[in-house]
Amino acid sequence: MAGTKRRAAKSQALKPPQSKRRTKVSGMAADNNELQKWFSENQENEDGRAVIMPEGFERLCEALGFDMDGIEPMVLLWRLNGVELGTVEHEGWEKGLNEMGVRDMPGLKRAVENTIIEFKRNPELFKAFYRKMFDYLRQDKQKSVTAEYAVAVLPVITSNMWVFERFAEFLKANEDTIKTISRDQWQSLLALARNLRPDMSNYSKDDAWPTMFDDFVDWATA
Repeated sequence: MAGTKRRAAKSQALKPPQSKRRTKVSGMAADNNELQKWFSENQENEDGRAVIMPEGFERLCEALGFDMDGIEPMVLLWRLNGVELGTVEHEGWEKGLNEMGVRDMPGLKRAVENTIIEFKRNPELFKAFYRKMFDYLRQDKQKSVTAEYAVAVLPVITSNMWVFERFAEFLKANEDTIKTISRDQWQSLLALARNLRPDMSNYSKDDAWPTMFDDFVDWATA
């Protein structure tokens, strides 16, 4: 992500809640599967669950050569069935690895990279990923995502889709008045991005778009 504020927003989101008790755990059976061994060596205990916490998830991304400011960590989290931003439980880890059919770091890296390529050919696959991002970005299970997080993440996970870049600019320009993004707004934005012409001439306020989009189009075409 470009910009100090964007990096700070994402870094803050990856920090584990201070109120939860976590301890290193050991003893989970590990076979010769490189990735299962990695989980065993990096897992922590959170309320009796074996999990990879944000610090461990960042180590995994570093081991895979993924830039934390890129889309790869977000796709990795999704493919591993992460429960929160930067947090993966062992059950989700195993399920994700089986679904991807990988057993080592090079295989996992290729699976993530291939998923990103597949997004361009499979709109429904990207839609599933995009919708899950809303859940990951919610803080403390709030019903909305902060506009600050949306500004930081949208241009990263939707690269080469100009509507998202312009919408992020709109949010930044109106940061004093727009503080959050609802689930309906988040999901509708993808539909808007797929249908809106570059000059926005086909946008109609009579259509059933969220009211915020009326303001966005007015701002973008002023």
